[in-house]
Amino acid sequence: MNLDFLSQYFTEVRFAKGEILTRVGEVENHLYYLSEGIVRFFYYNPTTDKETTVDILFPESFCLSYTSFVKQEPSLLSIEALKDVTAYKIGREHLEHLIQQQEYLQIKADILEHLLIEKMQREAQFLLQSPEEIYRTLLEKDPKLIQNIPLKYIASYIGITPQALSRIRKRIF
Repeated sequence: MNLDFLSQYFTEVRFAKGEILTRVGEVENHLYYLSEGIVRFFYYNPTTDKETTVDILFPESFCLSYTSFVKQEPSLLSIEALKDVTAYKIGREHLEHLIQQQEYLQIKADILEHLLIEKMQREAQFLLQSPEEIYRTLLEKDPKLIQNIPLKYIASYIGITPQALSRIRKRIF
């Protein structure tokens, strides 16, 4: 995304590792564009006291609890910084005002297209790839970054136990 555009309409924000960008139960009012760092999307089940990581986003990604943002309902998931994050944010009202202008309507289409493609790729990944292939794909994105993500989050994201992930890592390394 164009940095001039970002600085004109978005505000730079930083989140420390472990900080929550969006908390379950809160209404999402911002769209973030990740410039640096990694975030994870996760659900928490209070009955089992278990977190399930459903997505991990890297730099140059849009980030938000989309359903909460659009419907203005409490978010069902949380978004956490796994590494220190630098992002650019825009409030819902500002974004809506911006896309009222014809020349910026394409921004909304680009954001929606980006989110849909990510969702479809993730779905295809789970249907077509083994856990080892998914892990290898994560490593290809940025090996230095992925090696700094706690194994329990990667395992949850892949849908396996941390022990199974350790076995995969032993085969690869």
